[in-house]
Amino acid sequence: MPRRKDISEDLRWRVVDLHRAGKGYKVISKSLDMHHSTVRRIVNKWKRFSTVATLPRSGRPAKKKKSAQTPRGRQTQADQESAGPTDDIQEDPDDEKTNSITVPDVDQNASPSSSDIEEDSTLSRDHVSAGPTDDRGGDPGHEMLAVRDSNTAHDDGEGENTDSSSSETEATDEDPMADYESAGLTDDRGGDPEYDMYGEEISPVSSDDETAEEDPMEQLFDFNEEKKIYAGSSVTTGALLLLLVVFILKHGLSKAATKDLLGLLNFMVPGCVPKSWQFFKKRLTDSSPNTELHFYCPRCTSYLGVDPGDECSVCQKSLSRKGLLEKAYYFLVMPLEIQLKNILANIHEKLGKHLTREASNSDVNTGNEYKRDRQDAGITLSFNCKGSPVFNSSKFSVWPILCTINELPYMDRCKNVLLHTLWFGRGKPQVQSFFTPFIEEVQKLSEDGFYWRDQDGFERHTRVTARVCVCDTVARAMLQNFKPFNREFGCGFCYHKGEMVQTGSGHTRIYPIQVDGCDLRHMVETVQIAEFVMEIDDDEHQMGVKGPSPLILLPFFDIIQGFIPDYMHCVCLGVTRQFVNLWFDPLYANKDFHLTGRHLTNLDKAVHEIQPPDEIGQGPRRLSERMYWKASEWRAFALLYSPVILRNVLPALYYKHWMLLVCALHTLLSQFAAQDELYCAELCLVQFVAKIPSLYGLEHCSYNCHLLTHLSESVRDWGLPWANSAFVYESMNGRLLQMFSSAKSVSSQIFKNFFSYEKVVRKGSAVLEDASTELKDMFCSMTSCDIVSKSSDCIGEHLVALGCGSCRSLSKVEVAVLQKSDTLAWCHQHRESVTEYKRCVYKNMLVASSDDTVAVKRNNSVIETTSCFALVESLVVVRKPCSCEGAANCYCRELIIFYKQLQPVARQPVINDSQINANIAKFLVKVKRSNELFAMTCVDITAKCIMIESEGQLYVMKMPVF
Repeated sequence: MPRRKDISEDLRWRVVDLHRAGKGYKVISKSLDMHHSTVRRIVNKWKRFSTVATLPRSGRPAKKKKSAQTPRGRQTQADQESAGPTDDIQEDPDDEKTNSITVPDVDQNASPSSSDIEEDSTLSRDHVSAGPTDDRGGDPGHEMLAVRDSNTAHDDGEGENTDSSSSETEATDEDPMADYESAGLTDDRGGDPEYDMYGEEISPVSSDDETAEEDPMEQLFDFNEEKKIYAGSSVTTGALLLLLVVFILKHGLSKAATKDLLGLLNFMVPGCVPKSWQFFKKRLTDSSPNTELHFYCPRCTSYLGVDPGDECSVCQKSLSRKGLLEKAYYFLVMPLEIQLKNILANIHEKLGKHLTREASNSDVNTGNEYKRDRQDAGITLSFNCKGSPVFNSSKFSVWPILCTINELPYMDRCKNVLLHTLWFGRGKPQVQSFFTPFIEEVQKLSEDGFYWRDQDGFERHTRVTARVCVCDTVARAMLQNFKPFNREFGCGFCYHKGEMVQTGSGHTRIYPIQVDGCDLRHMVETVQIAEFVMEIDDDEHQMGVKGPSPLILLPFFDIIQGFIPDYMHCVCLGVTRQFVNLWFDPLYANKDFHLTGRHLTNLDKAVHEIQPPDEIGQGPRRLSERMYWKASEWRAFALLYSPVILRNVLPALYYKHWMLLVCALHTLLSQFAAQDELYCAELCLVQFVAKIPSLYGLEHCSYNCHLLTHLSESVRDWGLPWANSAFVYESMNGRLLQMFSSAKSVSSQIFKNFFSYEKVVRKGSAVLEDASTELKDMFCSMTSCDIVSKSSDCIGEHLVALGCGSCRSLSKVEVAVLQKSDTLAWCHQHRESVTEYKRCVYKNMLVASSDDTVAVKRNNSVIETTSCFALVESLVVVRKPCSCEGAANCYCRELIIFYKQLQPVARQPVINDSQINANIAKFLVKVKRSNELFAMTCVDITAKCIMIESEGQLYVMKMPVF
């Protein structure tokens, strides 16, 4: 291999000729027996000086004079000048460029072999390429669903701490959007997010030669979804390829690992899958061509649209599409209409199927504001906007706009979240620019609607409005264009001015209860105040209003009542955490409410011994680890654990005060709440806030405590708090943060992987329609698209038995119990042949027998029936007498639940409040076990419960709606 100084000029021109012909560094290096770094330097020299000859420094052409730049800009420019075309480390011979995503205003017809290809044309081809940037790292172009969390991606790749000067030898000339489709890793060595997002140059040359070298398997492989992978197999080619994609999505295989997997499968069953990853990737997981890039001005952040033009109309800054792409002054948008068509086509029959009860508040459809201005044959959206930090050591964050369909039942809403807009960058986006595409599309869908076809092929017309915004306090003030909560008139729901009090060495703004009450804000006067602020042209606010909010342009959206005080942030992460930390704060060691280290040790032990049901999610962790608790853990502690374990720990006066909050939450988070129950909960919350100054001090009347007084208003407008909580959106934000694997083109990776996953799930229902049960179970298990993903047995409507079951005969005691029952007496005739299961799912409730050993630290056997609390002993399936008995498809069976009662004791916990005139501990029931066995069917189950043992006593509570 010759050294660089020994290479003749003719050989150097040969390198240039091959490069101009479209050959990549790797191919040139192999064909000329030359190191690829030498090839890169020769090409760079030719591109900069139009020659390959060795010139003296004095004889080199003078560089063009650059305009004044910042030190950062000069470093970036130096990196750009020294960088060459795409390195072979980012190319692959098997890659075949596909036109899966259309970038607005990009010429996709330019020839790849020309050296003067326009940058937009190059962007289009790179934009749709699917190859990784390094075979040594994971490739999100393989459509990983959850390849690595953000912390791991940052720690392993050195994140933004990597010096951007290393790009001279490692970085490529591609811009962030060029990797939108591939969304690949730059290298396991990581990269600087700021450099990757803002310091790259769009390469004017695209090397497509290697992608044109298709594997022979691509040409020979017969893609027929119905074809069996081999004679006698029950698995079709389409099913196998789909499961392969899901496997790659779930486990985040790198491209090298994917190729090895394909090769291994072809070695075992020749021809079962294509040897080239690109072949089936572009058939199964092409991203939607409807993804839009929306630009904003780098100077004034004004919205520029999909076509930025040559100049900003607001600040007259000169613009270029290439420059905006280089510096990532854009965000991504997927139209709502496209997503709604896909969702409604599959689950339109579930629209409006909420559980209702007369004269009771429940889901969002029971709210007064929801019923007002309700459009026939229309749907309404709830939307969320909140930033999530991407790296621990930088200010980079992602801001998505997520939506849910209010007409779907709660469980279906959680499974069908729409992602409309995604912004990535430092700090936070400018609301006016960020929300413009969302507002414009909702205006169009509200006025004109859209047409879609259901599963039966009938065309339907639907209008869409956005009615509810769910976000935390900081984001709410930003969207309303109000002053934050720590300033005067910082409440977005009322005109409470707040008070400044001293806390330690500083000051804080508090919101105590006002004796004369506080006037509520209304949209009409808020708009008038905003217009007045704009007229006086002053930076000062008026009554907390800084100016008009762009959200007032949303049809039928109320800028005040359209927002809700989300209980996840207000109660779980706010009030609950505030008071628990206050009890253990050593600064208040001389206060009556203070709990010592000994109390903490006892409480840790009590929490550790609790066996909650599976609905809780995260298992109980010790109070000493509360700094790591998530919102769901604070919720479980407040509603379920604290009423029992704090009973004889907190002083009676403070325990009674705490139970005011817990009692109100149990009412507001129940399935249904009657009007008198809602009024009682409102009184409890007001009393809780009113007593804080006398018990804890005025300085602890925080803004979160003040928001408790607005919860009941929100319930009357939009249903109970669980119907509009941020938990579903926070869960989706967590998923989004797992959908990228490198600091380069974060938003592109997330956007692409999100919709790839959605497409895989949709395609799965069609491809696996006639597949075996084992294949369907495997698909459900890997995608988590259904709660029943293990072996299951459908017993009846809304009832599924889990596991394989075991055959046995009924015991004498069980036969005697059945004979006593009027409705189940027929069952004892089949005593010799019954099937026992350990677990079943009834109306999304997991019910298990008391001897279930699958979940040792969980207890799913405590339920409430129409007559009592019960402890499930066993679950038995008995055949019903029918004419089809013995047939293979006979489903005439009944699930019998044998249980023992949990009988309430004579002395129940009673905490009376004179001003409320009610027992605020009524949700907490002390019980005792009984030995008598009873039998019932699942129809008699009314609710799931939790049982906690403390100091030899058993307490039972109904599970709230989580």
